Amino acid sequence: MTETINFSVESDELKEFKEKTGMSLTACIKILMNSVKYGGKLEFDTFWSEENISELKRRIKSGKMERHELIEVD
Repeated sequence: MTETINFSVESDELKEFKEKTGMSLTACIKILMNSVKYGGKLEFDTFWSEENISELKRRIKSGKMERHELIEVD
């Protein structure tokens, strides 16, 4: 059985949400629902925060950290 839920979100807020999370609001709600359903916690990975990404870029630029390409291993 499928239920339909309707609510309004400002289009600029929805756009900002998608830019920051990389996912649609629908996908996020589904993840949240599954998390609650299976007793888990929903947490954002702080590694991908703007602050951390800026720090990583700064370190790569300064030479304190090397940039490596991802290599797939069979």
